[in-house]
Amino acid sequence: MFPSPVRSGLSLSKVIGGVSKTLNVANQIIPLYMQAKPMISNAKNAFKVAKEILNTPSSKNMPSKTKETPKKDAKTTTQKEEQPTIVSTNNPVFFL
Repeated sequence: MFPSPVRSGLSLSKVIGGVSKTLNVANQIIPLYMQAKPMISNAKNAFKVAKEILNTPSSKNMPSKTKETPKKDAKTTTQKEEQPTIVSTNNPVFFL
């Protein structure tokens, strides 16, 4: 039913050669996986953040709150606020 390993050409050298090739591939893939692992986990987190951003209502859709203006006293509206006069010169200005 099944051919014997000796008749099919299976030998110890072929098995060792196949195992050696498999180990070489594994030695190349494992460091690549270790380097890519943080990027993969960050990509998952980025998708979660993007999903949350898309699910939150934007400020345009939210009802705006009316701001109440504070009532000013009659005394403060009649007084002028004095602005300092600015004189432009080429001399340096020292503040003490």
